[in-house]
Amino acid sequence: MDVEKNNKGAGIAAYGKITTVPELAASLILLLAFNIVAVTALMFWAGISVSQFHFPAAIVLSLGMARYISCSTRLWLVAALWLVPAIVAGSAMMGWFYDFSGDGQWYHLPGIIAIAEGWNPFLAPEIAEWRTSFAQDLVNAAIYVEHYAKGPWLIAAVVYKTTGILEAGKVFNLLYMIAVYIFAAGYLRRIGLSGLWSHVLAMAAAFNPVSIYQMVSAFVDGQIASLCTLLVIFSLDYFRKPRPRILFLLFAAVVLLANTKFTGLVYASVLGAGFTVLAFSYGLRPESGRYAMAGLASLMVAVLLVGYQPYVTNLVTKGNPFYPAVARDEAAEQATEGQFDLWAPEGFLAMNRFEKMARSLLAESSAATSMPRLKVPFSVAKQELYIFFNTEPRYGGFGPFFGSVLVMVLVIYALARGSSVRKIWNAGAILALMVFVSVLPNPEAWWARLAPQFWLVPVILLAAIAAGTSGWQRRPAVALVLLLLVNSMIVAALNWGRAVEKNLAFRGQLETLQHIASTRSVEIATDPRFRIVTEHRLRENGIQYVYVEKPSCDEPYRFSFPNNPKRAQAMYCIL
Repeated sequence: MDVEKNNKGAGIAAYGKITTVPELAASLILLLAFNIVAVTALMFWAGISVSQFHFPAAIVLSLGMARYISCSTRLWLVAALWLVPAIVAGSAMMGWFYDFSGDGQWYHLPGIIAIAEGWNPFLAPEIAEWRTSFAQDLVNAAIYVEHYAKGPWLIAAVVYKTTGILEAGKVFNLLYMIAVYIFAAGYLRRIGLSGLWSHVLAMAAAFNPVSIYQMVSAFVDGQIASLCTLLVIFSLDYFRKPRPRILFLLFAAVVLLANTKFTGLVYASVLGAGFTVLAFSYGLRPESGRYAMAGLASLMVAVLLVGYQPYVTNLVTKGNPFYPAVARDEAAEQATEGQFDLWAPEGFLAMNRFEKMARSLLAESSAATSMPRLKVPFSVAKQELYIFFNTEPRYGGFGPFFGSVLVMVLVIYALARGSSVRKIWNAGAILALMVFVSVLPNPEAWWARLAPQFWLVPVILLAAIAAGTSGWQRRPAVALVLLLLVNSMIVAALNWGRAVEKNLAFRGQLETLQHIASTRSVEIATDPRFRIVTEHRLRENGIQYVYVEKPSCDEPYRFSFPNNPKRAQAMYCIL
């Protein structure tokens, strides 16, 4: 129930406050993530590593902030009670799924483990300063662990320290998606859309395929997708009806976005600048000024305080805050030799960014081992579905229907110009263009996970059609938004189904190893890139073993993933 409708006499007391339980609960999700990162960073400054007290401290701060933006104590209590089971259930679900992605096991999870075990990157930017043996085990992943943005790792390390389950740290992959859905539905209702339209479009905005196929992994691009969407929603909501609490939430979203990935800082800056200029041009000068000041303050906190490591330390030690992604030196080239050679064929990479995006969006979903293959609109080839088993599809990475839906939406939107409310049509077109422009600083925006907010372009245009037209255009708009949801459901069924299959198989492998190790000596060898994570999983399951560089038996048993003879992640011999 919307409390605002029943509190017209509340006057100033309720002005600017959140009046619904779902939106206050969604605010708590965002504030909890922000406070975990902020508390951890402040403790790092004080020389205090991650402990079991970080999570309770972040909870208390988040509840205090939520009470400040809530219209009543009762609403606040109900939202707080809603959050607890969401975190517990989400942590349990994410904790069940082992991450078998390459990058997740190679440097994301080791980074989380290092922070949870006591590494303070603010005081010891090089991990060897903390523990030489850990740095040696990282092999060439050390350059990423030391120099990449660490927001999601800080959150995951605190959750891991609290629950004792490493994989539970992925819980905010899920919680961010829930927050996007709630905030999007609330905003769309406020601008006059029906309940059905609001919820369907909100689901489309939240269920970004990048978020879906990275949800059970430690990859962070899905979080970028959700946080960019929240930035857009908060910005629109603020300029619709300026309220301090919206800038408060926007501040938290920008700090998280900038500390999730280097591109997060770039995307936040471009989108924020775009909204500022747009609002100023529409005559909202005081509002655009306050918005710009809040944005600049959030970026300063994100980079100089919370993101001191890596942004400031990278600048001081390497002369570049985005090292090693930009201005790579000889050390970076040696550490990552051969890792970027197989992104896509040279002929494809030589194209300009617009052509690469167009070809990728209209191609069959696949890895980029050859040139993209254009597909018949709305068709689905069996072979293109397999790519959604993993965390980083390249061509057609937004799903098998996305490119076709995008083209149809653009055509219908163009045809709807004459019969739409001009103000709404223009706003939709400008906002979609702004999101498109936000991905252009990335020369590899053709790859869905590197520009995940592009998913919003057709969603925005469909929302504008729903809000600004009453003619025939609404009928195909309904079909297209449903196709976007079907597209996301296909990706979810493929990715999550495969994840369940892998986890059941791996848990069976662990049970076999537990049984063998209880009576016999077991010798373990791993791919060097995955040693830290594989050994962590063996230890947490109580499996005794002897680590060797190379198995001594002629036919070792292979386990974990990849699980084929040529690319076995790990293997064991029974002695």
